[in-house]
Amino acid sequence: MIIPTVVVGGCLYYFIFTVMAERLALPDMIARDLMPVIQSINAILMIGLPVVFFVLLTWAVILSFRFIAPLERLEEDIQQIDEGDYSVRLKINRDHDLAPIAGVINDLVSQLEGKKGS
Repeated sequence: MIIPTVVVGGCLYYFIFTVMAERLALPDMIARDLMPVIQSINAILMIGLPVVFFVLLTWAVILSFRFIAPLERLEEDIQQIDEGDYSVRLKINRDHDLAPIAGVINDLVSQLEGKKGS
């Protein structure tokens, strides 16, 4: 999704700032004043866009690991419980949204472990 967006955005930008300025019958005075502004905008975009893209990409990776890591750990622990190892307890931080679910599953596993032992 990023590549088509960048391509379309780049084409629209090029069309608006370059083609329109060159094709319109602008007086030389306006065109002379407009071109340095367009060049400044180009320089700012060439420097700023990669920085913004890198920051957003880094932020997305960090957030995805923050959300996915507990789910993967939860899946592994539940798989061990499913295989019959009732000594496993789900370990989720108390402030995480999955903590209530982990607590209920841990209670259920404790009950199963008690019934298996009796």
